[in-house]
Amino acid sequence: MASCKSAGEAVRDRFHLPSIPSGERLRRALLALSQPVSQFVSSAASPSLPSPTPKRFSSLASLRAPLPLPAVLSRSPPSASSSAAPLPVLFRGLSSKMAAAPAAPQSRGRRDKLLSIEEAIQARWARENPYEVDAPLDAANAEKKKYFCSFPYPYMNGKLHLGHGFTLCRAEFQARFQRMQGKNILWPLGLHCTGMPILACADKLKREIAMRKAEQDCGENGEKREHVESAENNSAEQQNGEEDAKKKKSKVAAKTGNAKTQWEIMLGMGIPEAEIAAFADAQHWLRYFPPLAKRDVTRMGFGIDWRRSFVTTDVNPFYDAFIRWQFNTLMKRGKLKFGMRATILSRREKQACADHDRASGEGVGPQEYTVVKLFLQGEKMREAPVPQHQPLVQLLEAVKAYGAKKVSLVAATLRPETMYGQTNCYVLPEGKYGLYLAFTNPKKSLDKAEEGDGGAQAAESEEEFETLMTREEALSTCTEVFICSERSALNMAYQGWLPMQAAEDPDALPVPHCLGTVDGMNLIGLPLTAPNATYPTIYALPMLTISMNKGTGVVMSVPSDAPDDYMALQDIKNKPDFFKDRYGVLPEWVGPFEPVAIIDIPDLGALPAVTLCKEKKVASQKDTQKLQEIKEEVYKKGFYDGVLLVGPCAGQKVADAKTVIRDQLIERKEALRYFEPEKPVVARSGDECVVAFMHQWYLDYGEEKWRETVEAYINSEQFQTFSPQVLHQFKHVVGWLREWACSRSYGLGTYLPWTKDSSRPVLIESLSDSTIYMAYYAIAHLLQGNDMYGQAKGPLGIAVEQLTDEVFDYVFAQTDDLPKGSTIPAEHLKRMRNEFEYWYPLDLRVSGKDLIFNHLTFSLYSHAAIWPHRPDLWPRAFVCNGHIMVDAQKMSKSLGNFISIEDGIKEFTADAMRVALADAGDTTDDANFQRETANGTIMRLYLLEQFANEAVSGALPLRTGRYSDADRLFLNEIVTCTQEAKEAYEGFQYREALKKGLYEMHTRRDQYRLLCGEDHMHKDMVVTWLKTQCQTLAPIAPHICEHIWSEILKEPSLIVSSAWPTFPEHAQDPVLHRQFLLLLASVEDFRRTKDKAVQMLSGGKKKGQQPRPADQAAPALTHAVVYVAKEYPPLQQQVLTLLQKAPIHKGEDGAWCAGKEYMDIVKNDEGINALDKNAKKEAMAFASFQMRDELKAYGRSALDLRLPFDELNLLQSHQRYLQASLGLTEIVFLPSDEAHPKDDSPNRKLAKPGKPSIFFYVG
Repeated sequence: MASCKSAGEAVRDRFHLPSIPSGERLRRALLALSQPVSQFVSSAASPSLPSPTPKRFSSLASLRAPLPLPAVLSRSPPSASSSAAPLPVLFRGLSSKMAAAPAAPQSRGRRDKLLSIEEAIQARWARENPYEVDAPLDAANAEKKKYFCSFPYPYMNGKLHLGHGFTLCRAEFQARFQRMQGKNILWPLGLHCTGMPILACADKLKREIAMRKAEQDCGENGEKREHVESAENNSAEQQNGEEDAKKKKSKVAAKTGNAKTQWEIMLGMGIPEAEIAAFADAQHWLRYFPPLAKRDVTRMGFGIDWRRSFVTTDVNPFYDAFIRWQFNTLMKRGKLKFGMRATILSRREKQACADHDRASGEGVGPQEYTVVKLFLQGEKMREAPVPQHQPLVQLLEAVKAYGAKKVSLVAATLRPETMYGQTNCYVLPEGKYGLYLAFTNPKKSLDKAEEGDGGAQAAESEEEFETLMTREEALSTCTEVFICSERSALNMAYQGWLPMQAAEDPDALPVPHCLGTVDGMNLIGLPLTAPNATYPTIYALPMLTISMNKGTGVVMSVPSDAPDDYMALQDIKNKPDFFKDRYGVLPEWVGPFEPVAIIDIPDLGALPAVTLCKEKKVASQKDTQKLQEIKEEVYKKGFYDGVLLVGPCAGQKVADAKTVIRDQLIERKEALRYFEPEKPVVARSGDECVVAFMHQWYLDYGEEKWRETVEAYINSEQFQTFSPQVLHQFKHVVGWLREWACSRSYGLGTYLPWTKDSSRPVLIESLSDSTIYMAYYAIAHLLQGNDMYGQAKGPLGIAVEQLTDEVFDYVFAQTDDLPKGSTIPAEHLKRMRNEFEYWYPLDLRVSGKDLIFNHLTFSLYSHAAIWPHRPDLWPRAFVCNGHIMVDAQKMSKSLGNFISIEDGIKEFTADAMRVALADAGDTTDDANFQRETANGTIMRLYLLEQFANEAVSGALPLRTGRYSDADRLFLNEIVTCTQEAKEAYEGFQYREALKKGLYEMHTRRDQYRLLCGEDHMHKDMVVTWLKTQCQTLAPIAPHICEHIWSEILKEPSLIVSSAWPTFPEHAQDPVLHRQFLLLLASVEDFRRTKDKAVQMLSGGKKKGQQPRPADQAAPALTHAVVYVAKEYPPLQQQVLTLLQKAPIHKGEDGAWCAGKEYMDIVKNDEGINALDKNAKKEAMAFASFQMRDELKAYGRSALDLRLPFDELNLLQSHQRYLQASLGLTEIVFLPSDEAHPKDDSPNRKLAKPGKPSIFFYVG
């Protein structure tokens, strides 16, 4: 059996850590335990922020060696004396889940050569700086077109991965393509650190270190261990420690359950174990990951202007000043408000948990219900006691000493207007229900928003998220008891309805006061008083499909309008013995209760659920599909068309009466407004979120005039998405998006300006400060001094203190007046204004589709607010894509298919990765990165470089002189591929651009080589092909193209600065293109015909034919006759004439296509209708073939009655090519109306224009 490495050895091998003897490990661990946790953090991190960042990469070092980074990022393991060194020992057990790294791959020369080419090319780009472009200052160049593209800055809590690379590529390809159209390009990239995730991870790591240290430092009874300094005792201590570790679960593991600890996560991210402790300082993340992101993006070959890059948060004072100006402007314009709002809350962080702060549940918002109190009838319970109620009775008896309390089952509903039709309620027999002390009057309520100074003053008050009370206080204060699920109680507690008790464990969170729990079985049969119900008493009955994670676990039953309720009630009525034996259901709880008519719906009547269940023959409550269909129909028609039959609102439409009835119930203290997350939401800190009523600064998205402005812009021609589906999503989101909480108390970022110096400074939420930062790119390079941290002045020498709101107002076109009293020279102010006005608006933003629901829509709102009278400055295009998969599987570390950009470049090279990402997909469906494609591209690009070398050096035999027919056909194909690739780039169809600009270019070259045969290819054609190939592929694979262009073809300028290939007018000839395609298609058709003929000669599978004996070879088919038709048969000519009247157009893929109109044109023609059945069928089949297949291949010319060239002459001129391709010694060509003496088959009758037929025979 092969020996296995320990987990610790595997980790050391993976991260190249030195091996440490076991005795030395223990000595270090004990030494570490004697130090305070803060020393681990402070000693591993540099004392000041930020560290100096490297200047522009002057060259690309070996992929196996890191680029020069700040000192804190050094990969060198610490010395034994370093206080950070013992930390890996403390967490040695946590690394046991890390799998051993795979064996090093065998040497791959082709890949390594491409990597060396990429390194050299990137070094040249770094020297010549082609991507650093400023706005023109002179009038002569001011009119030069520009293109400004961007990508949502990536979050710096880890290294960049393939998903980042995929979306980045979609902007990168367009930037390079637009540069080749002669435009100035601005393609910058910032790095995002704002928000909760980094700080939450750092604090989590800090807690883990503290807990592990405390665990190691104390014995089982909490006594302090004595530190052993002598190495002689190490062995025994180590053995005992390992045995203890097996017996006891650590506090870290106990508190995180099966989830990974932050330490394990950092190991999985490839952080050397000796460096992990430094990440307990949140600022260390900001120093560590941004330089790595810059390194990886540079190695990927992206043409970024790094002068304009920045790190967010107040770490960068210039960016911080810009965000403060943005929010001051929004405040002045009334877009910011303050008030109590229902908000998704992270309980651990005690702040709103927005999409960016979530580990799961992105896009989920609060769902509002009406919770109705179903009051327990105590006297009726005592009059008719039921044994299964005893656990509940005992719990209630225990609180009598604290006064009478109303006890109710609380049921959540979306339809309070239907309460008149209640016949019972349902509970889950196996469910766990708590008895929670509750207030009659809540401690919180949703209130009216305050604006301006009023909001700022209100924000000064301290926020109390929980109403904390002792049990004694809660029993004395609360006048009600709610029976419901634990999850709903937790939500109600944060909405002011339930008091909470503090946990004894400082790391645990408070919980509602629960008197005890009972099973749903103990609630079945409870007599209840239901508000607005027709029946004075209803009972709780069992329902098996209730979810305890949705609503309160108690469901009201209105069988007249709810098909599920009706069928559940019918099931109980139809099986009384079963439900009595199983759940103790008595007949009197069910029998007297019939559906009550409460709402009349046109066409469905006053009992719509009953009617439809009978009509559709629903068998039971298990017939879920039918019930769902009925539910949707009843609810939709009921809400919009239904009219109430009972109550004060009788005669009113349900849509008008719903809110009125709800408010009446709430006013009578019989109901309450209740919110919970639409779906589970988990914060990055690990806790499941709730909906809380909390004071928030929020952006008033959805305000009528603001929303209408954004809607009008989305529907205008100025805004593009290049996808009808994406445009529809934007319209949908703007339709429902409302108030967005933008303030936080925990995390990193910029403070709201008016709170910064207050007693309660408030941070701006990460999705709110990232809406117009694209404008900051325009001036960042003038302010920051080529330093992403903004610690040095830029070329204009402006200090951050000089950047007043008035200065930003001028720079960003809020006013044309220079700021009064500014100490910034006027020429510098005008320079910044010029940069902004030249580059803005943003021409393209590429993003994942998930950001449609927040960031991208927020950006449109913010641009409309900051530049309300300048829609010409709003974003021009948003292009969205799906997520990335790897080999058709979701990319995941658990599946072993997670690819970072760093690792992907090492494995595939940058260009091969870029090609595979271009090939992955262009729609909002999930894209598929295929390793096979990336690996195949390595070979393809390597051979391309070899071909270029051979062609230029003379190793490849080429001819010169006159151009042949094959040359002209090939040149036309080069022009065709180039034009089609251009159209694909313009439409963001990168897979199609790759197909035309790489794959088909290679195919056409190989086909041209075959067409030339022994004559060899022409040198001019090969050089033209090489140049064009480099230019059409340069946006996707720039390194290899730059290498061939500059180093082999010796072009004087960089290919990244070259123009898109141009050809003389009318160089693209559709006739020549069709000739070329006809030759290729004919060879394929002829080969298939020959294969069949050979099979027949060999004794094929024809019925009754005997197979040829094994020792008798089939005669070789060495001769052939090709038949060419000059015109179509009369019937087909008739059909083509009709088809020429049909409308045709180019589809999304650029191919010609037709609608269904052509079928009606042919069907309704008198001449076609006069044909017999078989001829008519033939005509329709021919029409379908021409409009489906031929039209796509040949365009409009597919509908011509004759070919626009001499087909017979074309085939004859390429006789040698056809003979060589088919392995023939002789081939002759005849018109289809002439027979060949060797041919007695019907083959010649199969020929039609553009589709010659062939007959093979033995010579």
